Amino acid sequence: MNTDLDNNISIIIPVYNAGSFVSKAVESALIQPEVKEVILIEDGSRDNSLDICTQLAANYEKVRLFKHPGNANKGAGLSRNLGIEGATGDYIAFLDADDYFLPDRFMAERELFKNKPNIDGVYGALGFHFYSEQDKNRFPELQTGNLTTMPGKVPPEELFLSLLWLHPKVNGYFSVDALTVKRNIFLGKTPLFNDLKLHEDTVFLLQLVSNCMIEPGILDRPVGIRGVHGHNRITKNPENSQSRLLMWKYLYDWSAKASKNKYLQKCFEAYVVSEKIKHVKRIPALKLFITHSFSNRYFLTMGVCFNPSCRIALGNFFAGGILFLKVRIQARFFKNNSFIRNYRSYLIQKH
Repeated sequence: MNTDLDNNISIIIPVYNAGSFVSKAVESALIQPEVKEVILIEDGSRDNSLDICTQLAANYEKVRLFKHPGNANKGAGLSRNLGIEGATGDYIAFLDADDYFLPDRFMAERELFKNKPNIDGVYGALGFHFYSEQDKNRFPELQTGNLTTMPGKVPPEELFLSLLWLHPKVNGYFSVDALTVKRNIFLGKTPLFNDLKLHEDTVFLLQLVSNCMIEPGILDRPVGIRGVHGHNRITKNPENSQSRLLMWKYLYDWSAKASKNKYLQKCFEAYVVSEKIKHVKRIPALKLFITHSFSNRYFLTMGVCFNPSCRIALGNFFAGGILFLKVRIQARFFKNNSFIRNYRSYLIQKH
């Protein structure tokens, strides 16, 4: 594979009801010297997005327009897949239609792909831009100046643990808008995007980092900007009570079908149980909690699953004592999280 990034990256932009924003996204990509093409996937929009995308494709030689058969609406994940299938660059980067890149977006990628030819991808940091004062007031949690990225650099082989919040030191999340990958990883090394309506990017990233070597790039400043407004997909489709449960079920089924290591399957099962407990009444929640505390040791030792489940199943009064006892027992008998140990052993065998 050619490690020279000049004119070698395909930018994939799914477009749905983004007529007010997509031109800025496209132009922010076209100024990057590394960009070979910008692929717009018009996803059955109800506004003027199709007209604008058609005009952009006519105005710029590097812009290509794709549509689903019958102008159907397939969602962001399947739209990105259509773009991946049509891409011709050796590298692929993603951008949402209401977001935009900053200058020198691929500066870290230039160095890392050249000096570390065995890596599969690079991720960076994403910042925020509020399109109006009203949007700023609606999302006060985004006004802290924090970036969407990992809070520290994590070796590629440990990134999966960090995204699951199981790493002993560094846990967090990064955005697909700050990700660049080699196109050939989609030829059997890792799955394409899924058809979930929400959290499809989280599923994709967990599958990606469990299969591929993804290196940290620029984390202390943004390489792109997320546009925050009242029509964001996540705000127009508020998270329903089952969306995270569907996400973890999807990952559990995938890990079983893909013959992934049993430790990964048990880990995903722990998250499934934790979500189920949130959505059932007290007695069924208590039954699930007790059963899986004995049958799945990762559910028992993973505080990110066990602790909230304990409070829901037992109530705060009784849960306090159980969690205190659990901490004492874990400190004595499980000094290192057993899932972390087993996952690292799995990686050694895999590589």
